[in-house]
Amino acid sequence: MGKSKGRASSSGLAASLLPEAQGAVPVVGFGGYHGASRVEPAALLASSSADPDGSVRLPPDVDAEVLQHLRRLGRKDPTTKLKALSTLSMLFAQKPGEEVVQIVPQWAFEYKRLLLDYNRDVRRATNDTMASLVSAVKKGLAPHLKSLMGPWWFSQFDPATEVAQAGRRSFEAAFPQSDRRMDALMLCVKETFLYLNENLKLTTQALSDKVTPMDELEDMHERVISSSLLAMATLIDILLGVKLQSDGGDSMNTESKSHSKVRSATLSSAEAALYMHKYFIDFLRSKSAVIRSATYTLLTSYVKYVPNVFNEEAMKILSSTLLGAFNEKDPLCHSAMWDAVLVFSRRFPEAWSYCNIHKVVLNRFWQFLQNGCYGSKQASYPLIVQFLDSIPPKEVATEQFAFEFLKHLWAGRNQRQLSAADSLAFFTAFKQSFLWFLKNAPRYPFQIFTGLSNFDFIFCMFSSSLIITLFFRNSVGDSSDYIRNRLITNVLVKMVWQDYLQLSLSKNMDVVPSLLSEEAATDDQQLSHKKSLLAANVCHPIYYYQDLGKCIAEILDDISVTERHLLETACESLLRDYLDIVQQGEKLSKFQDHVDQLVSFFRSLDILVVQNGRTWPLENLARPLVEHSLPAIKSMDSPSLVKLLLVLVEIFGPAPLFLKSSEINDDKSYVEPYLSLFNADFVPWCLDGKYSTCSSKIDLLLSLIQEECFFDQWCLIIKHTRAKQKQSVDHKISHTKDQFELLTLILQKVRERIAGGKLKNLQRSGSLPEHWRHDLLDSVAVSVFCDLPATDSHVHFLCAALGGSSQDDQICFLSAEAVCKIRGSILKSLASVLITSTFEWTKSSRFLLLPVEHEHSKILGEQSLSANLETAQLAFQVLERSLFALKTHEEDSGFSHILSALFIIEWECSMALVLAEESDLKGHKEEINVEALMCNTSDDHLDETVHLKANLAERIHAFRQSLIPSFWNDLHSGTLNRLVDILAQSVRYAVFDTIDLPIDRTAVLCSEWVVDMLRLICLDHIKLQSFFDALLSEGEYWPLWVKPSLQNGHASVKIQREPLTTDGTELKHQRFVAFVDKLVLNLSFGEVILAPLSSFSRAWVAADMICTWNWKGGSAFSTFLPSLVQYMKTEPGLEVSFVSLLLDTLLEGALMHESSDWALFNSWHLSDSEIEKIQDRFLRSLVALLFTAYTKESVLRESDAHVLFEQLRSSLFIGSTVNRKCLRTLPFVMSTIIKPLTEKVRLNEASLCTDLLGKSILSWLEEVISCLSSSPREVAQQDIEDWMQVVLSCFPLKITGGTSKVIVKFEREISDAETSLLLTLFSRYQTFYGSADPSLSSRETILSKTVELLGVKLTAVMVGYCWTKLGETDWCFVFRILRKWIESSVLLVEEMTDNINDAAVNQTSAQDILEKLKLIACTMEDLTFTFAESALVTLCHLNLVDNLHETDNSPHLQLIRSGEYAESNDKMMENILRLFLASGVSEAIAGSCSEEASSIIASSRVDHLHFWELVASFIIDASPQIRRSALDSMKLWGLTKESVSGLYSILFSSEPISHLQFAAYSLLMSEPLCQLSLVKGSSVGEIPLSSQESEMGQNIESMPDSEKALYLRDELTALIEMPTSELVKTDLVALERVNVFVAWALVLSHLQLLPLSSATREKVLQYVQDKISPSILDCIFQHIPLKTAAPSGKKKDVELVPEARAAAEASKGAITTCSLLPYVESLWPVGVLQMASLAGSLYGMMIRLLPSYVRTWFTSLRDRSLSYSIESFTRAWCSPPLLLDEFSQVKESIYVDETFSVSVNRSAYEIIATYKKEETGIDLVIRLPSCYPLRHVDVECTRSLGISEVKCRKWLLSLTSFVRNQNGAIAEAIRTWKSNFDKEFEGIEECPICYSILHTSNHSLPRLACKTCRHKFHGACLYKWFSTSNKSTCPLCQTPF
Repeated sequence: MGKSKGRASSSGLAASLLPEAQGAVPVVGFGGYHGASRVEPAALLASSSADPDGSVRLPPDVDAEVLQHLRRLGRKDPTTKLKALSTLSMLFAQKPGEEVVQIVPQWAFEYKRLLLDYNRDVRRATNDTMASLVSAVKKGLAPHLKSLMGPWWFSQFDPATEVAQAGRRSFEAAFPQSDRRMDALMLCVKETFLYLNENLKLTTQALSDKVTPMDELEDMHERVISSSLLAMATLIDILLGVKLQSDGGDSMNTESKSHSKVRSATLSSAEAALYMHKYFIDFLRSKSAVIRSATYTLLTSYVKYVPNVFNEEAMKILSSTLLGAFNEKDPLCHSAMWDAVLVFSRRFPEAWSYCNIHKVVLNRFWQFLQNGCYGSKQASYPLIVQFLDSIPPKEVATEQFAFEFLKHLWAGRNQRQLSAADSLAFFTAFKQSFLWFLKNAPRYPFQIFTGLSNFDFIFCMFSSSLIITLFFRNSVGDSSDYIRNRLITNVLVKMVWQDYLQLSLSKNMDVVPSLLSEEAATDDQQLSHKKSLLAANVCHPIYYYQDLGKCIAEILDDISVTERHLLETACESLLRDYLDIVQQGEKLSKFQDHVDQLVSFFRSLDILVVQNGRTWPLENLARPLVEHSLPAIKSMDSPSLVKLLLVLVEIFGPAPLFLKSSEINDDKSYVEPYLSLFNADFVPWCLDGKYSTCSSKIDLLLSLIQEECFFDQWCLIIKHTRAKQKQSVDHKISHTKDQFELLTLILQKVRERIAGGKLKNLQRSGSLPEHWRHDLLDSVAVSVFCDLPATDSHVHFLCAALGGSSQDDQICFLSAEAVCKIRGSILKSLASVLITSTFEWTKSSRFLLLPVEHEHSKILGEQSLSANLETAQLAFQVLERSLFALKTHEEDSGFSHILSALFIIEWECSMALVLAEESDLKGHKEEINVEALMCNTSDDHLDETVHLKANLAERIHAFRQSLIPSFWNDLHSGTLNRLVDILAQSVRYAVFDTIDLPIDRTAVLCSEWVVDMLRLICLDHIKLQSFFDALLSEGEYWPLWVKPSLQNGHASVKIQREPLTTDGTELKHQRFVAFVDKLVLNLSFGEVILAPLSSFSRAWVAADMICTWNWKGGSAFSTFLPSLVQYMKTEPGLEVSFVSLLLDTLLEGALMHESSDWALFNSWHLSDSEIEKIQDRFLRSLVALLFTAYTKESVLRESDAHVLFEQLRSSLFIGSTVNRKCLRTLPFVMSTIIKPLTEKVRLNEASLCTDLLGKSILSWLEEVISCLSSSPREVAQQDIEDWMQVVLSCFPLKITGGTSKVIVKFEREISDAETSLLLTLFSRYQTFYGSADPSLSSRETILSKTVELLGVKLTAVMVGYCWTKLGETDWCFVFRILRKWIESSVLLVEEMTDNINDAAVNQTSAQDILEKLKLIACTMEDLTFTFAESALVTLCHLNLVDNLHETDNSPHLQLIRSGEYAESNDKMMENILRLFLASGVSEAIAGSCSEEASSIIASSRVDHLHFWELVASFIIDASPQIRRSALDSMKLWGLTKESVSGLYSILFSSEPISHLQFAAYSLLMSEPLCQLSLVKGSSVGEIPLSSQESEMGQNIESMPDSEKALYLRDELTALIEMPTSELVKTDLVALERVNVFVAWALVLSHLQLLPLSSATREKVLQYVQDKISPSILDCIFQHIPLKTAAPSGKKKDVELVPEARAAAEASKGAITTCSLLPYVESLWPVGVLQMASLAGSLYGMMIRLLPSYVRTWFTSLRDRSLSYSIESFTRAWCSPPLLLDEFSQVKESIYVDETFSVSVNRSAYEIIATYKKEETGIDLVIRLPSCYPLRHVDVECTRSLGISEVKCRKWLLSLTSFVRNQNGAIAEAIRTWKSNFDKEFEGIEECPICYSILHTSNHSLPRLACKTCRHKFHGACLYKWFSTSNKSTCPLCQTPF
């Protein structure tokens, strides 16, 4: 603290502190002072012990609070001081001035001391407090002003800016007006000087006590001294500089007298200070640069305003000190030092005589210059000339001084790297100094040097010959001219100019130095020369040479005005150096740099001299240079020299430069000689084509073109280039350019000059591209594509001639006719790629591009494909680089065809690449991104042709992507129309004619083409729809079923009743349909199909797509209809005409064909698969559309259904004859639209349409009743079928529900009339059925299966809609029908099971069994399942009615629940369960043969999915008696597989059906099957679950190990023992993973059901612990994504992702409910969220039932982040309910007696167990962790009585072992531990291995005894001992066991 990095000198401050009113800036406190700063830190004083005012006594009425804070200011702590100052500042502002003025004396003491504090914040706060005080006391400050003024003034020069500013503000607060501030300052001048003098006397030791560190003391002393010096200097500047200057008048008024007194006091005080401090010499010698700088400032003020104090003694002391101050090496002092030196030298010129100038001043000055002013270049160099002016001429040796000065000044530039500002300052100073010496040369008379040893500079710098010349010149001429010439020759030329040309290094390395003669070179001179070589090696930056060149130019320009002869001398020398460089040429190591420097010099001359109208650079430098060096330049052929000529031409002009001045006149007579010179000398030389100089010479050639002879010169250039073309190719040499390369280079440079406006020499002719056009250029350009093969030089020439590389490049050097011809050649070259394509469609596309074959195309066709590709590559390069030039005059078809060719070539290549990839991958079906494929396809997989194509297509693709949208928008309308039409036709050709690729790959590829094209071109809506009209237009192969037509100008469609198709036609139609489908998916339905603004809607496209139904890669249901529905959702304003037209089209087609029987159509369980069974494509399409739009998504309006109903109703009759086709179509449509049609009836919103519907249904009921009124022989059963189908379709049923339950819903509210007619119909049908049933009638009439099936469906409708109206006869009929068809299905399945069992028993081979199983599965009668399904729907609804009305005792329900019907219902339930078990057993039997055999049986169930779903819904609700009866039946059957195996086969089926799986799971977990489903070989009643279990457990130890082993069923073992390493690699919803999780759910659920004391339970737990790796938990947590984080201990629900949240809630629920059933039920359909929920429930059940098992896994985790996340998850979600349950079990289940008691502390998670026996007792505390059971349970003994320490510790370890190893509740572990205690007190010995009587895991007693020592061991402990110790000896006696 207290340190600052810079501060201005006091002379600058003094100037800034003068009052503005007096013509200067204000004084300190006058508004102009803003503090000061220093470079070195300034220390601040903490206290002062020598204060004379320290004994001030306070008056008694000083405020106590103020006094307290004043005392706090004396503390050393800066924080305390700051707080006290802040408080005082507030108190001063609050209290009245009369009170505040009382403490001013004490404040003055503290103020002086605080201003010297080390902490700058304390000093700033002190000044702020001072401001508050003076604002409060105001005039009360007057008596104390003199004591305060000194420190007050001192504070304003603090090196910390903020402190100085605070001091200024406080001073201004006391004296707001500047005059008053000045008066106060003058009033206290003596006191101020006195205070400052006292400060200057202070030493470091006197500043503070010994406690203060020495470095702080030094900083404080530095700050006090420097601030005091600056304060004194500024005080002198202000008081003596302006305010108190005497006017010299005789009469003085009162004010003047006052000022005189102040002036006198100031002078006397200043003089006393000077003498007191011995001229401040000691301060000048201080080590502190800050103090020295302040001293220089103070002495400057003394010299300026107190000169009388400098007597002879002072001169002697100060002259050598100030004039020799150049040994000051700190750059921060140099500014103040220069002020002092210059002021002192000017004011006291006689002072030079008081010192040894050479030794004291000049030697130090030379060192100062040679060392680059020690870093103060920018401050020192501008003052050098002023210093030269201040030196008395008589005091120095004149000529020697000049050269010595320039030598050392020049040497100073190499000391350090010059910055740009330093460089500019140096060369400005050098120029000024050099000109100063030229100007002042007469001041220095020539002297004969007697002491040559003193002139080392002469011998170092110049040769001895020059010295001889010096003497000769002196004897015959003027010495001043001689000195000037020497300065020019030896300094400017040989030193400065050669340094600029960088000749020093080149010459020193390559030639003998010319400045040193062999005779005069001494050893010292050689040493000096070596130093100069080292200096020459310094690498200077660019700005150095720029400033140096500018310096030389300005010197030459200056002497050109006054000393013309010196200019000539200088220029001659410069030219000699230049000619020497040219002569030596490449021999010079830096020849290039030398010439570049010359170029830069002439550019500087141009800017500084030539542009100001001076002609000497041309006359004295440029023209002589060209005259003498042009032949050499032409012969050398150097690019640098050519560039130099170019620059000279640009600066001075070609004619003035190359022609003599006499040849240049204003009458343009110079044109002819100039043209002759141009043609003879420059054109052949510049166009010789040499690579090294070609570019620069062409630049020169173009610069030589003059406006007056432009056309002649350009013609000469073209003709010369054309003439080069006619030379034989054999004469070409490799290092010259051909004519195309020359023309390219010329045109490129012309283009650059026109575009950049650089044709300064061509303002009229040649300024426009048209001026440069020439017939020869056109002919050369057009001939490029005729002279095949073309080369890169041809391409570059064409691009240079055409231009047009960008939108802004409109410079074209060719005529419009030539451009048109080139455009045609490019198109033909591009189209040649398609000639040899292997795809048929490219031939058709090529014909679109080139309708007429030309000779050029024939030539291209005869070439090889690689040659055509190379030609196309070159043509594309021209197009790519000159696109916008070729775009001109695009109205013709050429440009649109070129653009089309680009698309087609890329498309063809992409298809070729896909075909190559298809061949390589051999049928790989994954879609390929063509663009990425083009970029990444390996060259190894492609032949050369495909590779060339790929390169071309890749370049075309990149080029197309680079075109911005505005390019396409700016195309002419005709061009764009032709382009999209060609592309649309080409896509159609590609879709129809591609036979090498699969349909789906072709569709994807072509759709990507279209999407990419549309994205790129961005067509407007009208053009876009025109494109789709062309793309989807009717053709030979498309459409096939519905075609568009126009009738009376309106859009219509034409149905193809029986289209004549072939395999080829259908295949191509399939290809196009697949393409349109992909196009809809990639774009949108509305964009492709709807066409709202087109001439007519493309509903026919949608109709044909839906009628096609299936195609490769998609279908109507999977892709097309979802796209339609999605568009209808997002665009609710979909035009009604489109939907209506689509429905009308499909209905019209449906009515043209007779449909199949509706009875076989499962409208009650309507699904995609059911609709797909409809044979007629139009009817199927219509139903699919209605089902998707109404049933699935509800996007069609009710009005559409009404319109459709009206159309059907009106078509039902043709006159009085029934339209049979309409009659058979009607039920299919009514099944899907009946719900929206009757919606208003349900809402009691009747309308004309609903009334019409109701009347229609009634009339249809009457029709079918009338048909049934006759006997079966008298009526055609077809009429009954058709009308019954219509009627039944009007009474819809809907089957819903989840995995566990199926619900039958009836979706209509029917009227009483409909009910009555339904009852009549049912009664008539019973009669009709009875008359036709052979078992009920003797008649021979056979009832058709369709009528019988419709009767079963009618039964379901009657039970659903009219069950309350049915009578006993009706119910009897219902149950008879149900039993008949359910029993039929059971018999069918059991027969299949028998056949499968026989086939498995009698199999001869694996293939034989597979063939038999396939035959058995195929021969199953589907119609039986259809009848049974309808019967099951009826039975399902009956059970639902019974369950919903359990409390209802109405007659109808009593009738159903009566004995006969109840018995019938139970029998049907048993049959259904038998059917279910038989199906499972059949799969199990087949699975015993092979997995493929099992899959055959499982797949047969999928074919009747809805039937089996209904079967499963009955299984779950079956009673235990029914289950037992069904099991007994299956057992008596005697199959090779039992029922449990069948259930496992269904549960883990390869073709899973979720309803059946959950039903199988439920059966396996229910009585009596749960006794059979866990352990292998068990049967009902074999596994005891009650008291028998405990008895069995007592004898378990006596069993041999083979009998003790427990084996789970193979189905479970195979899954739960599956290697986890394989399972973790599977997908999260993979079937294997699902099966493993379900198997674990079974095991855990069985564990939950088994009693705690069950031996089976213990065996299962031991099996899990020993055999199954806990790594299954790794798989479980794959489904629970937890965020890793640092430990925080807080539950953050918001951080859980949905899967983790589902798992968390499931785990908590499983722990709470002790059940996994809800989570297994919700598993299907399997999804990520469902699997997460099941995984969470498994984890929850595991930590409840298997805590030790889970803990083992958790403690083995190595990922700390994962471990923490799991712990946090468990602590937040699982542990709280688990701990609550554990505590409850401990309190409720543990038996408490007089020896044992347990208490629970839930808040501390503690269980206290107390055991007392006789005289002993022990208290053990079990502490459960908050993340239980992941962390170990801690057990602590808090009290023991009568128990030894060893036994106490043993019991403690025993309980710890029990609770930590227990896979179960803590209560069970405590109970077991208590039993262990009891047995120990009973005298049973403990196991010596585990120190426990009861084994911690299996709770067995030690029974295996050693024959030697007789100690007994647990069998498990002994086994572990043997396995770990690798020996079979007794652990105690070590004898063989």
